[in-house]
Amino acid sequence: MAEFTRTNPVAGAGSGYDHGENYSTSQITAIEIDAGASLAAKDGIGGAIEAIAREFSPLMYVSTGTAGKVFAIVDGHHQDAASMTSRLQALGTVDGVDLSGQTVVLRDLDAFDAS
Repeated sequence: MAEFTRTNPVAGAGSGYDHGENYSTSQITAIEIDAGASLAAKDGIGGAIEAIAREFSPLMYVSTGTAGKVFAIVDGHHQDAASMTSRLQALGTVDGVDLSGQTVVLRDLDAFDAS
């Protein structure tokens, strides 16, 4: 039986096989949306959570805790933190939550923290 040496991907950062590395075979991005206020009672039709979900069309999201954080997995194609922050801020005040000065940051999955 013939033997061969694997050369791709090279081991190390960026290979997709390293411990502690986020790796994706698609163009998805993990984000943290900071609403700046608790979203615990801002759910349902017309609520702040709905407005945020409609704006970003996440593949998956969770609003948890009372710190106003929404963690989401979104299609990362042609999106960056700055453009998503602009879109969040353009929502203005929704359901009593002022989003006009809030932020969206890209997150490593290990960095999600609801506090």
